[in-house]
Amino acid sequence: MKKAKLLTLILFIGIISNLSAQESEDRKFRFGLHFSPNIAWLNPSSDGYEKNGSSVGFAYGLSAEFFLAKNYLFSTGLTLNKLGGNLSYFDHFHDADNNVYSFTQIDQSYNLKYIEIPLTLKLRTNEIGYMTYYGNFGVKTGFNYSSNGDFDYKNVSGGISKSDVDIKDDIKFFNAWLVIGVGAEYSISGNTAVMFGITFNNGFVNTLDNKLVNFDGNGAPIYNADGTPNYKNKSANANLNYFSLDLGIYF
Repeated sequence: MKKAKLLTLILFIGIISNLSAQESEDRKFRFGLHFSPNIAWLNPSSDGYEKNGSSVGFAYGLSAEFFLAKNYLFSTGLTLNKLGGNLSYFDHFHDADNNVYSFTQIDQSYNLKYIEIPLTLKLRTNEIGYMTYYGNFGVKTGFNYSSNGDFDYKNVSGGISKSDVDIKDDIKFFNAWLVIGVGAEYSISGNTAVMFGITFNNGFVNTLDNKLVNFDGNGAPIYNADGTPNYKNKSANANLNYFSLDLGIYF
């Protein structure tokens, strides 16, 4: 088993070295590794929901770029991304011991993890010294695989807080972003280059899947006959946006 793993590693290094040795004009594609710290926030559009701060996260993964022409590339890959944000809104706190619901302001932080697949077009300049500059734009799709939240119930006696609560049922599985970025590549040797840039990811799909509280004509929350809160058949709405600092290496 160890010999098989060693042979696989040697073969992989050999393939990468062979790709890096080719002339740029003959290359059809290239691989890369990237790491991207980010600052993310949720931008709500539902009544009663307000943005309450941003969150710092990071992403890492593999890049694959296909040469359409010398300076035009189709970029894709696979990324694991940790995003988040903070919202303030009004909903209910459930006292499970007494089976009582209290209407209260809630400050919530979101910790969301996505598998992302970018689909972008990269436009590059010719090499200037050791530098090549680029612009990047397109779309990115994301698939949520982990969602946790921290809750601070403001108007409940005792100032109750809950941490690391599973909120997967309150987050939509699919997300998508419009992508626009700029950056540069520095040639190290042959076709090997380090990359650095900045990208804005503008979410255009609703991130939230929790229902909105139903209010009467006087603005008071409505309760069902059994004392449970009454909710609209409509989800809260907030788009997830983020800036990323992109660092990587291409072979």
